[in-house]
Amino acid sequence: MAQKLKEFDQKYLRRCLELAKEAMEAGDEAFGSVLVNEGAEFIAEARNRGNEKTILAHPEIDLAYWAAEHLSEEQRAKTTMYTTGEHCPMCAAAHGWVGLGALVYLSSAKQFGAWQKEFDRILSPN
Repeated sequence: MAQKLKEFDQKYLRRCLELAKEAMEAGDEAFGSVLVNEGAEFIAEARNRGNEKTILAHPEIDLAYWAAEHLSEEQRAKTTMYTTGEHCPMCAAAHGWVGLGALVYLSSAKQFGAWQKEFDRILSPN
């Protein structure tokens, strides 16, 4: 269910946008994500790296792996992932399997699909 962003969410989402810009400048899809712990501290960040690694190198996947390796189950459940776009099915599954907490995103999958069509981009598989 969509909720209105809170003022404190903006600083985390701004960092996501910076990471998305880095990804775009590197020739990747413009996605960036951060993990924030229950103390409201940035604990990890990632950007799309499809050109460097594989087409599966979404930032949410990288952060799910990072969380699985560095955080306890309890800590993972108390994290919030901020990201530029709503999870694709692959990233949603990783988020769930790792047991991450809340998700806050800037644009929905529906918005992203409309933008891809508008700018004549290849549509992602859904």
